[in-house]
Amino acid sequence: MLEKITRRDFIKKAGVITGLALNGIHNISAMDDTNMENESMPKRILGRTGVEVSILGLGIGPLGISRREQIEFNRLVNLCIDLGISYIDNAPVYGDGEEKLGPVMKQRRNEVFLVTKVEEQDKNGSLRQIKESLTKMQTDYIDAVHLHDFGGLNIEFVLGEDGALAGLKEAKKQGLIRFIGISGHQQPMKFLKALETNEIDLVMPVLNFADRYTYNFEEKVLPVAIKHRSGIVAMKVLGGAVGMQYEKPMPSLMPEEYYNFAIRYALGLQGVSTIVVGLKNENEIKQAVKTVKAYKPLSDDEKAIIEKAGKELSEKWGEHFGPV
Repeated sequence: MLEKITRRDFIKKAGVITGLALNGIHNISAMDDTNMENESMPKRILGRTGVEVSILGLGIGPLGISRREQIEFNRLVNLCIDLGISYIDNAPVYGDGEEKLGPVMKQRRNEVFLVTKVEEQDKNGSLRQIKESLTKMQTDYIDAVHLHDFGGLNIEFVLGEDGALAGLKEAKKQGLIRFIGISGHQQPMKFLKALETNEIDLVMPVLNFADRYTYNFEEKVLPVAIKHRSGIVAMKVLGGAVGMQYEKPMPSLMPEEYYNFAIRYALGLQGVSTIVVGLKNENEIKQAVKTVKAYKPLSDDEKAIIEKAGKELSEKWGEHFGPV
């Protein structure tokens, strides 16, 4: 049974805490929006791409899969960009996320590092998906494209001469994309074979303090990515939505009291340039922006708290993203 940390114990153990970390995290009305907008968003270099990106990225998944009205979609994405988020992550399988993002990109393309994904495993299929994504998102180039759900792919074929990687390389040669990436939730050892090709400019694995005890991309993949100077993007830092359901608003698996810790854990991992969070409303956007702007490395006491909590959560969640 997962041990709950009371507010008193939390303060006593952690030493330093902000109102955002506990019961204040949803009190967005108490935030000073003017100060939030005036404070610059921290940025980091995305590995060997050499591109500077915001340390918080917007994951389009929840907005696209829930099929928001275009006017609300525009408002929320524009708010993210206005608050300094320059990394936007999309995918063809995120409902109508690519189509809905198009009108925003038509106006603000030069302000963001735009990323999408391909699911097709062959060369021609991946090239077709890229061209479809260009049309949907109303842009003539995409900054990076991931081989999506890499742990679930037939990587021997995908990395071969007729596989999807060859399609991404061709797209890069044609100027349709700038960088090649891989993303995934499971089977971290497959990532190593892709990195060994030295064609992978960035990786986006699951990185949170609970799943590190199940999938452990932290120790298995990050050192190799760093060796190849591949940019590292953390996803599922809050464990993903309950039941991986995004059609309707769902809370994340990560208990609320660990929200602040989870963000800081991911940002504190060596090599991580940005964290992608699926933000589905104004409160969540402002909450995440405020948290990353106040980022501080975890203290030793805080690391001890999340080590214990992470092991308990890992046991509770199990292999929820698929086989290790």
